[in-house]
Amino acid sequence: MQIKLLNEIIGKVIGKQATEVVDLLSGKKNVNEFIIAKKLKLTINQTRNILYKLSDAGLVSFTRKKDKKKGWYTYFWTLNTEKSLVLLEHNVLYEIEILKSQLKSRENKRYYVCNTCKVELNEETALLHNFTCSECGQVYGLQTDKKAINEIVSKIKKLEESLKSIKEELGKIREKESKKKQNEEKPKKKKKASKKKKKEIKKKKKKGKKRK
Repeated sequence: MQIKLLNEIIGKVIGKQATEVVDLLSGKKNVNEFIIAKKLKLTINQTRNILYKLSDAGLVSFTRKKDKKKGWYTYFWTLNTEKSLVLLEHNVLYEIEILKSQLKSRENKRYYVCNTCKVELNEETALLHNFTCSECGQVYGLQTDKKAINEIVSKIKKLEESLKSIKEELGKIREKESKKKQNEEKPKKKKKASKKKKKEIKKKKKKGKKRK
């Protein structure tokens, strides 16, 4: 899974320490919360607060075990890969949409820049200032958009590649889950079929007795 991209999003939404937790959980199952706290040099309460936030977002799940001697519960945490990929998918789609909007704006509008202050404005705003920078008094120059357009196009391509990879990973996970459900349903169907056979055998026996 694209952990780097996931961590960028989690860092923005939950915080930097949450990304460290995700790194520890990636590719593992049922990780002891005390081990997480020890590796990140955090208290157990700090660790749990981060994990609860990730849990509220549906990105992690847990199981718990009771210590028979001490009587308290220890939680074991697992990264929810499918939910994490869905979060990634939504955010990447949103970023692509914003970039495409910016690209359309760049292609259809003119922008001006103050080469001294490095301030960029659209044509309407530049016109309001008589094409003169309000900070230094320099006349705005027409911005050549080729570089900006190329940068946006490059970002869109990278995000679309990431999106393709995310969709492929999601497809594999969902296919695996679907097969798992089918395999779980098969024994149930067999049990139902065997019950029907037993009933039919009983009916046949009853009929046989009546004939005698």
